Amino acid sequence: MSNIGMKRINDIIKSTLSVIDQSRGAIFEIAENARKEVTNLKEELQQYKHEAHKIMAECEKLDIMVVKSRRKLAAINRDFSRYTEEEMKKAYQEANNLIVQLAVARERERQVILRRNDVERRLKNAIETVGKAEKLVAQVGTVFNYLSGDLQRIDEYMENSESKRALAIRIIKAQEDERRRIAREMHDGPAQAMSNVVLKAEICEKLAEVDISKATAELKNLKSVVRSCLTDVRRIIYDLRPMSIDDLGLKPTLQKYIENFRKQNAIHVTLRFLGDYNQLKDKNIILAVFRVVQECLNNTRKHAEATSVLIQMEFAERHVTLRIKDDGKGFDVSTLNEFNRDESGGFGVYGMKERVELLDGTFAIESVIGAGTTVRVQFPYELQGVV
Repeated sequence: MSNIGMKRINDIIKSTLSVIDQSRGAIFEIAENARKEVTNLKEELQQYKHEAHKIMAECEKLDIMVVKSRRKLAAINRDFSRYTEEEMKKAYQEANNLIVQLAVARERERQVILRRNDVERRLKNAIETVGKAEKLVAQVGTVFNYLSGDLQRIDEYMENSESKRALAIRIIKAQEDERRRIAREMHDGPAQAMSNVVLKAEICEKLAEVDISKATAELKNLKSVVRSCLTDVRRIIYDLRPMSIDDLGLKPTLQKYIENFRKQNAIHVTLRFLGDYNQLKDKNIILAVFRVVQECLNNTRKHAEATSVLIQMEFAERHVTLRIKDDGKGFDVSTLNEFNRDESGGFGVYGMKERVELLDGTFAIESVIGAGTTVRVQFPYELQGVV
């Protein structure tokens, strides 16, 4: 079979399996999100039940106090000559305050009950969604396994089929890990912040009728929470894909990223470009270079205990070479072999290696304990059709 024919069959196989797996992944994601929502809603429901019970007890207590205050007023009205004007005024004021407190508590009780009922309804829907999604995952998984088995037999006649299949599995795993990470960040950051915004907005609404100065203070606090939430959202978007890399290119984006990294960490970073960086035009390689730099700096910050990092890019005639060297504590490179054998560990370094090799590049890492670490990555220009 000609190379063109093999490539076409391989493309058909990849496209078919990709569509099926994307469908399964989408359903699985729905199921996972629904499970998380069920857990969160159960916790939220318990909180509302506890809050409702507490407010009901408070209302009962206030009811008793209101009844007593009314009896006292009735006694004053029957024989007001026995009481001074100050005592009567104080009794009327206490009764009025208790009535206001009871009205506020009743309104809080009503709001909590409404929210509790809404959570119960959402919980019921989420449980139904989990059941339906799990059933669909099983059905689509059966179809995927059946078709992938048949198509895999065709792909076995192609060169490097096993390595391609292993690579595809690792890529899928990396994608799922990234989705879980983003979901965690969204849940722990913006989602929690927005919940806080809703509660604070309700507090402001109540305080506006009672104490406008306190309402103003709460509004300032609310504005601070919204700003923090917006910062988190922007950071997550930037981590997914920095927009400046498409608008401005690799060099300005790296310079900005490194500037921010310097401000946030006590690590001096030097960036050097040797040659004409405009030769690098392939967007996949540009993004890969940025991600390698990003991952290396994160590893340096977390593990290396370094004070300085040198990032150097050399643009030669046929390839671009990226070197990242730190003066940290270093590590035993042989431990990476254990990570290579264990798909559940060391995915930061291994993920970089797979990304680079997927673009026909080479990845090497050198490190000596006490003498720092150097990462060397090289991409060919041939991917862009450059001779």
